[in-house]
Amino acid sequence: MRLIFGACLAALAASPALADYWNYNDWHAATEPHVTEQDSYLSCRAWTGGDGDPILALEVFSGDAGPPAAYPMAQVQEYAARHYPTMMQQGGTVDFIFDFDRTFSIAAGINSRINEEGLAEAESVLRFEDHVPMLQAMKQGRWVEIWAGNDMVYEASLSGFTAAYGKMMDECGFSLALPAG
Repeated sequence: MRLIFGACLAALAASPALADYWNYNDWHAATEPHVTEQDSYLSCRAWTGGDGDPILALEVFSGDAGPPAAYPMAQVQEYAARHYPTMMQQGGTVDFIFDFDRTFSIAAGINSRINEEGLAEAESVLRFEDHVPMLQAMKQGRWVEIWAGNDMVYEASLSGFTAAYGKMMDECGFSLALPAG
């Protein structure tokens, strides 16, 4: 009996920890615990999109620097079907254009690559000084258009963003407040 009980405990200890998941209108938040011999932490993520559309996401890790020293970076992630390129191409830029002021936009560089499965993927990379203005605009807006050149890559709803952002930050132990703007 002790042998069976011990085997069950060992199996439980070796099993991966479960992630927690929440929905807020068009946005989602999730946490995933990570445990190693040296460290344990949570990765906390908020996102919209997916299911064939690009993903607009933010991610933080518990134990990292947080607000007001550092805010999470919003990032667009695009994944193409096999044998197709992404709309976002290496060396280009994407523009985030918000509904509340069509003259206001934030530009970000693009990193693209072919992953280990042979699929094209790309992601936007904001400059550090644009992290806070991006979060302020996401808080204020109802939607954001993401353009690569003359092509709209994705129109992301911001309905539920503030709640998902707050949940993500709270779960990783950071201030819930978005930067003032």
